[in-house]
Amino acid sequence: MPRAGLTLSNLTGRPTRPVLAAADGHEVRRGLPLPLYGALIFAGIRVLSLAVAWVLLPRGRFHLVHASLRGLLKSWDGGRYLYIAAHGYPGDRNILWFPGYPAAIRAVHGIPGVHLGEAALIVTIVAGLAAAWGLTRLVMTLTGNRRISLLTTALWAVAPASFVLSMMYSEALFCALAIWALVALAERRWLTAAGLTILAGTVHTSAVALIAAVIFAAVPVLFRAAEERQRFAAWWRPAAALVLAPLGLLGFFAYAALTTHRLNGWFLAEEKVHNGFDLGRSLLLTLKHAIAWGPSAYVALTLLVIAAAVVLAGFSLTERLPACVHAYTLAIVLLALASGPGYLGSKPRFLLPAMLLGLPLARWLAQARTWLLIPLITTFAVASTWFFLYLITFHWAP
Repeated sequence: MPRAGLTLSNLTGRPTRPVLAAADGHEVRRGLPLPLYGALIFAGIRVLSLAVAWVLLPRGRFHLVHASLRGLLKSWDGGRYLYIAAHGYPGDRNILWFPGYPAAIRAVHGIPGVHLGEAALIVTIVAGLAAAWGLTRLVMTLTGNRRISLLTTALWAVAPASFVLSMMYSEALFCALAIWALVALAERRWLTAAGLTILAGTVHTSAVALIAAVIFAAVPVLFRAAEERQRFAAWWRPAAALVLAPLGLLGFFAYAALTTHRLNGWFLAEEKVHNGFDLGRSLLLTLKHAIAWGPSAYVALTLLVIAAAVVLAGFSLTERLPACVHAYTLAIVLLALASGPGYLGSKPRFLLPAMLLGLPLARWLAQARTWLLIPLITTFAVASTWFFLYLITFHWAP
């Protein structure tokens, strides 16, 4: 029998004909599985992005980065994660950076002959491919359209800050855990979704959005179970998911509190680097200053990226998606907008986990011919890499 939860009717609660016919949740076609094509597209874009960076770094303004391609991949937060992977958290040093990614690095580093830096890149590469696979699968499940699912994955791979998906950063790992947690929620595999959310909570604060997704998926089920007086066996899994999902994030906050001897220890560490949550006040001040005095080029480009994300988030609400998916996407966008007052240039990176933001654009582009889409996506990939390196030349952390 087909596995439960793979029809649009099951995902949205609206009656409709099944989208997918195969037992594994994908259309029956000859050739490679569709998600594998998505992963290959992602891999191709990452290679192209690295090639563009390799060409640009020694030239013109990009020489100000003062790094080789290899050095760039482990720069900024990458060095922090490598230090934690090697030494842990001595005192409260580096407590701002979450332990999930360094723990994965240490696990791979345990393989004989694999150096720490190589282990970090292996985790990033494998996680990125897993995220692309999961995104392609989820969009295919939601839309029943192969072209839209592949385009959504391609658009995520060329997002303005997508170069960090090749770096020693935690974004690739978080995105992989998040997208597969959403797949599990869509298929009503509650305990799997909870477990992935717990792991995501050890990787990034964006797990708040994933916890919101679990809440939006589980609460209606529990209310329905209460109204219909269903038996315990029918509702204990969503109830357990609701309780378990926040444990990863809360567990690390508790560890930070014990380490710093302050209940809000992690938040204090974030304030020290001027990157706490100010509910978007700093962003509004930046926008106000840009309108009044005229923005510099790099600020203008960053504000355009943020504006595009807000517009896409609005259009995403018109998509026929489960409430939990909408909740996750909007929460990621809101978290990115609310962060501040420092690191305006990091906001495009904070938006990366909103992997379904490109779905409305993918639906529109799906009408175009393949011969037009290939150079278009290639241009996006080149422009994305240029934008990323351009911001770094102004000493803006990715």
